[in-house]
Amino acid sequence: MTEPKRTGYRKRRTGEYICHCCKKKQEFCWSCPCGFMICKECFEENKWGISNGPTWICPDCERIRMM
Repeated sequence: MTEPKRTGYRKRRTGEYICHCCKKKQEFCWSCPCGFMICKECFEENKWGISNGPTWICPDCERIRMM
């Protein structure tokens, strides 16, 4: 018997990242399960209001997310 191909429990996100702040397509965005996405550049501009270092708070649903 052949064993089925094992895949990890995490799947790499496929699709488009569109920043909610600048509305541009990006290669990578920090994202929240609620659907909010923010690109690296916009995140750096807004870091003072949404991050304390190792975590950031989603402005839409207020979940605490790890970096």
